[in-house]
Amino acid sequence: MKKIAIISPGKVTSINLAMQLEKIFGEYAEIESYCLEDDLEFDMANTLVVLSSPQTIDKRVQSLIDKGMNYVLACRVINHRYISELLSLPKATEVLLINDRAESTYQAITQLQALGVNYIKYYPYYPGIAAYPGLDIGVTVGEPHLVPYEVKKVIDIGTRQIDITTVADIAKRLGLMDALGDGLSSQYIHEIIGLLNRINDSAKDMKIISSRLETVANCLTKAIIYIDKDGNIITGNQEIYNILECSWEDVIGKNIKDILPELDESDHHDKIDVIMIKGKELFVTSKVVKGSGSEDGIIYTFEKSEDIEKNEHELRRRTTKSTRSNFYTFDDIIYESSSMGRLMEKVKGFADTDSTILIQGESGTGKELIAQAIHCASKRGGGPFVPVNFASMPMSLLESELFGYEEGSFTGAKKGGRRGLFEEAHGGTIFLDEIGDASLEFQCKLLRVIQERQVRRVGGLKEIPIDVRLIAATNRNLAEEIKKGNFRADLYYRLNVLPVRTLSLRERKTDILVLSNYFLKRYSAGKYNSIYEVLENDAVQVLIDYDWPGNIRQLENAIEYIISTAKNGKKIDKTKLPEYITDDLPRPGESVLKEVLGNNMIWILDKMKNSDGIGRRYLANLAKEEGLPLTEGQIRSLLNSAELLGLVEVSTGRKGTMLTEKGNSILSSIGVNG
Repeated sequence: MKKIAIISPGKVTSINLAMQLEKIFGEYAEIESYCLEDDLEFDMANTLVVLSSPQTIDKRVQSLIDKGMNYVLACRVINHRYISELLSLPKATEVLLINDRAESTYQAITQLQALGVNYIKYYPYYPGIAAYPGLDIGVTVGEPHLVPYEVKKVIDIGTRQIDITTVADIAKRLGLMDALGDGLSSQYIHEIIGLLNRINDSAKDMKIISSRLETVANCLTKAIIYIDKDGNIITGNQEIYNILECSWEDVIGKNIKDILPELDESDHHDKIDVIMIKGKELFVTSKVVKGSGSEDGIIYTFEKSEDIEKNEHELRRRTTKSTRSNFYTFDDIIYESSSMGRLMEKVKGFADTDSTILIQGESGTGKELIAQAIHCASKRGGGPFVPVNFASMPMSLLESELFGYEEGSFTGAKKGGRRGLFEEAHGGTIFLDEIGDASLEFQCKLLRVIQERQVRRVGGLKEIPIDVRLIAATNRNLAEEIKKGNFRADLYYRLNVLPVRTLSLRERKTDILVLSNYFLKRYSAGKYNSIYEVLENDAVQVLIDYDWPGNIRQLENAIEYIISTAKNGKKIDKTKLPEYITDDLPRPGESVLKEVLGNNMIWILDKMKNSDGIGRRYLANLAKEEGLPLTEGQIRSLLNSAELLGLVEVSTGRKGTMLTEKGNSILSSIGVNG
């Protein structure tokens, strides 16, 4: 029987190579394995010697060669059957390639790259190497006992095998080509095709995954850069190239310090920062990548400040629970009077701006209705409208309701905390009704929010930016409240950017019938369309003459009362009107006194009620606002007549004219209560 001896520098290698030859030639030859430490005891005359590498030829082997030993110097290649685990490693993974000698180590690296496993970064390691990087993954060529202790993961791809050309040479030397030739070539081709298929499939999968990841990254609105541990840029997405105004060729492979000196890449910790790049403010998040199979480094994500604000606005908008979905518009405000027409023109102009509005006026004059109409007509009409009534909300709860609170900030605080009404109104309008009832302490906190456009929740440390329009309203005279020390002057001037004074019903007498018909139709469910269908003419006149201290709200209540008492076919006279109206009907002699004084004189006396002094010019301006045809000269003449009658006292200087006790008494007697 033919004999084959395999000689290798190491025992493990010689045994593994003998096993390979046994599979191929075992049926036809006897296989023996030797290493250089063994005694080379074989029949040289009848044995074909296979030397595993040139390093096997020491003095003893060279002596045998000189004596005519029949030998083959083997060519060896990577055992491709064991590289599947290598194929699963991510691109650019860094590994130690471990073997017993420098020459075989570098040869293994070259052969792996030739096989197509060239997307891995190999670092050589062998006994006696001067320096090597400390890496987590080690790839050894059948020498696991040589792996450094610090390596965490070992991939053993087995001893390099004798290649097909050497096997064919051995078969030829032994005269076995006829028996083994076809089988050798087909087996080799089959194995190579299998390897190529695995490599190809792996490459395809990696290309598909890479393409998908690239698509995902380029669809993000955030910009991304990935650098290695030395600061060199590995990759990025299209958004970062857009921000830097360059192409990927200008960035990939460059050091981050040269491309983005604004970044502090020396601090290898996860962190958040804000930087300026080409005049744009960017919110930067850094994430350290380490020990995950990918290349160690840092991933930076960049987001534009305006995008963050936009997303935050959209999030707040979608999560805001609006108490109602429909609001009053300017079309819902009913009037015919010219004074209301002028007011509406003014207010519609205010709706086009984003400035703060202060609405002052008596109760029941529709302050919130006007606020809603302004909101709907503004650019914030699609956002929330959040009303806050200071008169109805306890001051102890006001701060937590308006500004929100953090979890555990006080007993009974909701788990997870709660957003305040200012946050609920983000992107829309907040309506601060009855602002004159706010305490001085809370006015100070409100002033800070208005100035800084930020809120801090109760128990919280973070300032939360808000984008809201403020509309405030009150039935109090805030200028007088400032004098009394009940309202802060600085808050008043912050609120009173665009002032609006609502008109009382007695200042728009021509609207009484229009509004009465509107409420009549609503409360009768369309049964009646005109107030004259249910009231006698004298009762209608009483409604027109009545002062309506509760304004439109009181008129609405009166019409509801009238509908409740109306009977089919029978009209109501003035005595059947609500008591608060009939109690105010003129007593005997009142009509005569009214005729003597005249409407203009009564109007002037009425304006002087509860006043410490009022001037002619101020009265003339009031008359103009209310649409009364009174000039300053006519007012002077009326005041002179009132002084002669003892109804007013005219003072020189800035004090103006005041109502006397007699004037007050006359007003009371004709139904104008002082």
